[in-house]
Amino acid sequence: MVSYCIPVVAIGPLLLLILGVPAAGEPSQTAAALAAICVFFTTVVGTLLGLKSADRASLDLVAVYGGSRFTQLRKVRLISALPATLTALQVAVPAAFLGAILGEYLGKVESGVGPAMIIAQQSLNAPRLWALSLASGLVALTAYMLVGTLTRLSAPWAKGQTA
Repeated sequence: MVSYCIPVVAIGPLLLLILGVPAAGEPSQTAAALAAICVFFTTVVGTLLGLKSADRASLDLVAVYGGSRFTQLRKVRLISALPATLTALQVAVPAAFLGAILGEYLGKVESGVGPAMIIAQQSLNAPRLWALSLASGLVALTAYMLVGTLTRLSAPWAKGQTA
């Protein structure tokens, strides 16, 4: 909960101090850490809600046949949680992309969308800044749609329709 309440913009400089500035040509650990922080809360909440949404009758059936709690988890709860977990990941993908861009922006890396935005901002090149922003939005939207397609393909029983 704490990771979700503190703004990512405030966490970024702290992570930069903790993880350090990357060497030339190295990927930014700050970008990866910010992307992970952006994804963590949404994914955990979705997964926990999915695990708790398991059908009580199915859990009782596994228990009656002598199944342990681990068997209930493996046979019922994980299958029940799959649609909720994938939906949470679908929501988290654009946030991860934004966290990575912010990590590049703050992380003092030499190449990437973040540094390109800094250069466009410093040179007062508004059209390039808008183009980078819109391209980033399109990449995030594409990733969102890809995870949505994966969700529909991997969990066809959870279409959200009533019989």
